[in-house]
Amino acid sequence: MNDKQAIDQAVPREACKLITCVLPDDGTEKKLIRALRDDKQIFRANSTSCMGLAIQGEARTTFGELPEPILVRKVDVVVPESDADELYKYIYEKANIGRPQGGVIWLGALTLTSPFVLPEDVPVEKP
Repeated sequence: MNDKQAIDQAVPREACKLITCVLPDDGTEKKLIRALRDDKQIFRANSTSCMGLAIQGEARTTFGELPEPILVRKVDVVVPESDADELYKYIYEKANIGRPQGGVIWLGALTLTSPFVLPEDVPVEKP
């Protein structure tokens, strides 16, 4: 199989959507990405560490000050447009976003993606 055939097989040529969520830095994103891979065969997901503000959390600062930033995980998942609503609900439930300070999720249009395939000998991440 040549590189173009591998790319065509790994990245279907279809309209896609982007599901983004911001999750607490408690390992939820690793479990989510693993579940997407194992249960839904979704391989186009990325997790990034970033600083966030708990704007809905308890205010512990004096008037006029911002709350202390906390470490959060931003997860981006590229999904087929036809499955976007179902996968949005799946991610919401799997990441337990409805819990107190469980994060936030949104679904949007995908501007641009590029096909990218990892070599076959790259090991799968272990739990």
